[in-house]
Amino acid sequence: MRFRTRLSTENTIPMASMADIAFLLIVFFMLTSTFAKDAGLDISLPSAASRDLLPKREVSIWVTREGEVLLDRQPVAPEKLPAAMAAALSQTSLKAVTIRGDQGVRYGIIVDIMDIAKGLGASITLAAVYRQPAAEPPR
Repeated sequence: MRFRTRLSTENTIPMASMADIAFLLIVFFMLTSTFAKDAGLDISLPSAASRDLLPKREVSIWVTREGEVLLDRQPVAPEKLPAAMAAALSQTSLKAVTIRGDQGVRYGIIVDIMDIAKGLGASITLAAVYRQPAAEPPR
């Protein structure tokens, strides 16, 4: 008499394909993620104890630590700044200028930019980083 042996089949999960899928997901998320960096300008804004959230201004002036002036992120020579600012303000409905100057920049450069903007009839906003005010000691 011949007995039949039963072959037992094991139900296994194919782990090699799971590793492939995990690797592909990692690659997918790395390729589709965005990296936010502020245009590569090396500016550290000064801090302030108060803040007002304002709508985005169309005309932005950046001043680097070295004194380089950028109008809407485009470098502008100091002697061409009044004409360039007038052209930029003529294209906006809101006649406002936001100045983002590094905290180490010379004060005179910022004042010169403010004079040009006021001469063109623009309102001026100085950008700063908000810091929490220190808690008052109890009385």
